[in-house]
Amino acid sequence: MAGKLKILILEDVEFDAELTEHEMRREGLDFVSRRVETEEGFIHALEEFNPDVVLVDHSLPQFDGVTALDIVKVKSPETPLIFVSGKIGEEFAVEVLKMGAKDYVFKNNLSKLVPAIKRALKERSELLERKKAERELKTAYNQMEEKIQNRTHELSQINQRLMKEIAERNKVGEALKKSENKYKSLLLAIPDLMFIITEDGTIIDFRGGSQELAITKDKIIGINISSIGLSEADLKLALEKIKKSLEYDTLENFEYELKVASSLNYYEARVKRLNNREVLCIVRDITNKRKAEDKLNKSLKEKDILLKEIHHRVKNNLQIVSSLLSLQSQHIKEPDSVEVFKESQSRIISMALIHEKLYQTGDLTQINLSEYANELVNDLFRSYSVNTSRVKFKIESNDFPVDINTAIPCGLIINELITNSIKHAFPDDRNGEIKMEIRCHGENCRIKIGDNGVGLPENLDINDVNTLGLKLVTNLTRQLDGTIELDRDDGTSFTIKFNEFESINNTYL
Repeated sequence: MAGKLKILILEDVEFDAELTEHEMRREGLDFVSRRVETEEGFIHALEEFNPDVVLVDHSLPQFDGVTALDIVKVKSPETPLIFVSGKIGEEFAVEVLKMGAKDYVFKNNLSKLVPAIKRALKERSELLERKKAERELKTAYNQMEEKIQNRTHELSQINQRLMKEIAERNKVGEALKKSENKYKSLLLAIPDLMFIITEDGTIIDFRGGSQELAITKDKIIGINISSIGLSEADLKLALEKIKKSLEYDTLENFEYELKVASSLNYYEARVKRLNNREVLCIVRDITNKRKAEDKLNKSLKEKDILLKEIHHRVKNNLQIVSSLLSLQSQHIKEPDSVEVFKESQSRIISMALIHEKLYQTGDLTQINLSEYANELVNDLFRSYSVNTSRVKFKIESNDFPVDINTAIPCGLIINELITNSIKHAFPDDRNGEIKMEIRCHGENCRIKIGDNGVGLPENLDINDVNTLGLKLVTNLTRQLDGTIELDRDDGTSFTIKFNEFESINNTYL
C-alpha cells in the first residue's frame, strides 16, 4: 500500500493504546494512528480519517466493540476491523468473526497483532480486486450488449437496403436482356466486385479495380473459378449456389477465403440469376469484419475464463469457511453447539456446490437443479452417516436449468428440509423414506420434499416458528416470491411453488 497505513484505535486506556502502537512500530509497520473513546468520535474518525484498519476494544465505559463493528459494516464495509481486548473469550471471538470482524488478538499476546493486520489488509486487497474484476466484467458485458444491439440495428438496415437493392436489380435485369448497354451500365453502377459467371463456373465478364484482385481484366475473362485458388470445399459450394440460383431464381449467399498477394482474405458472394445460363456474382471483401468478429469472440472467451475463475475462487473461499467451522467444532464439547456448527457447515457446502457446478459446466449462468439437488442430498446422507438400507431416498424430477439467484435459495431450502427429515423423522432406528419431487412447467416451478416419518407437532404453524431452519425455509420462499404448504398426511411434506421468471430478478444476499 502506498504511503503510511491509517489505523483507527477504539480504546479508552491510553496506556494500552500506546502498547499497541509500540508493538506495531516494533514489527516495522509504517502507520499513523488516531485514538477515540466515544461513539461520536468513532463515527467522525471513520468519515474524516478514513482508516485502512480499525482496532477496537471489547468494551468501553460509553461504547463497545460490537456496536463499532455494526457501524463499520454500514459506513465503511470494506475496512477490516480487528478486536484487541483482554476480556474477549473464544465463544465471543467466534461470534464477532461471524458478524464480520476480520480477527481478534488478546492484549497479553500483541505479537499476533501485526500478522493479523497484514492478513486483513491482504484479504481487503483481494476483495477490492475481485470487485474491480466484477465491475470490469459487467462493464465489458454492457459494452458487448450495446455492440450487439448496434450491430443488429446495422444488419437490419443493411438487410433493408439489400432487399431494396435486389428489387432494383431485378428490374434492371429484365432491361439487361434487351440491351447490352443497359446491362453494362448496371455493372458500372455497383461499387462491389462483380462477375458474370456461367453455369459451369466460367467468368465471362468482370467489373472492379485490378488492384483488388492483383490481376488484370484480360486475364480474368474466360477463366474458370476452379483455377483461381479456391479450396475444394469452397469451389463445390460456389458451384452449388450458382446452380441453385439458376434453377430457382433465388438470391444465394456464401462466404469463401482466398489467398491474394500472400495474404489470406475473406469474401462474401451474392449470386443472382441473369438468364437461364448466367448469374451475376457480387463479391465483397469482409476480411476486416471477420478479424473484428474473431477479436470479439476471443474477448468473450477471456471473459468466460474470468467468470469461471471467480466461481472457482468463491467455491474455494466457501470451502475454507466450512473447514474453519469443522476445525472449530472439534474444540466444542456441547452436542447442541456442535450440531449448530454442523448445520452451518452444510449450508455453506450447499452454496459452494452451486459455484462448483457453474464453473465445471459450459454454462456459467445456469445449473441443472435436479442434478444439483441429487448431489446435495447424497452429501447430506454421507455427512449424517445415514444408513441407506434403513432410510431410503427417492427423487423425481424433470431436468431444467435455473440461474444462481434461484439455485442458492432452492439449495438452502432443500438442505434445511432434508436435514430436518434425517434428524427427526425416523427416531429409534425406524425405517422410512425421504422423497423429493422437482417439477417445472414453463415458468411455474414446484419443489416437494417429504418423508413418511413421525411427523411434525399438530400445533406447529410454519408461519410462526422459532427454529432457525424453518425460519430460513419460510424466508427463502418469500425471497423467491413463492408459497409454502405443509401436509401432515402420512408423515410430513413441504411444497414450495415459485415462478422461475420472476425469481431471477431477485438477488441472493
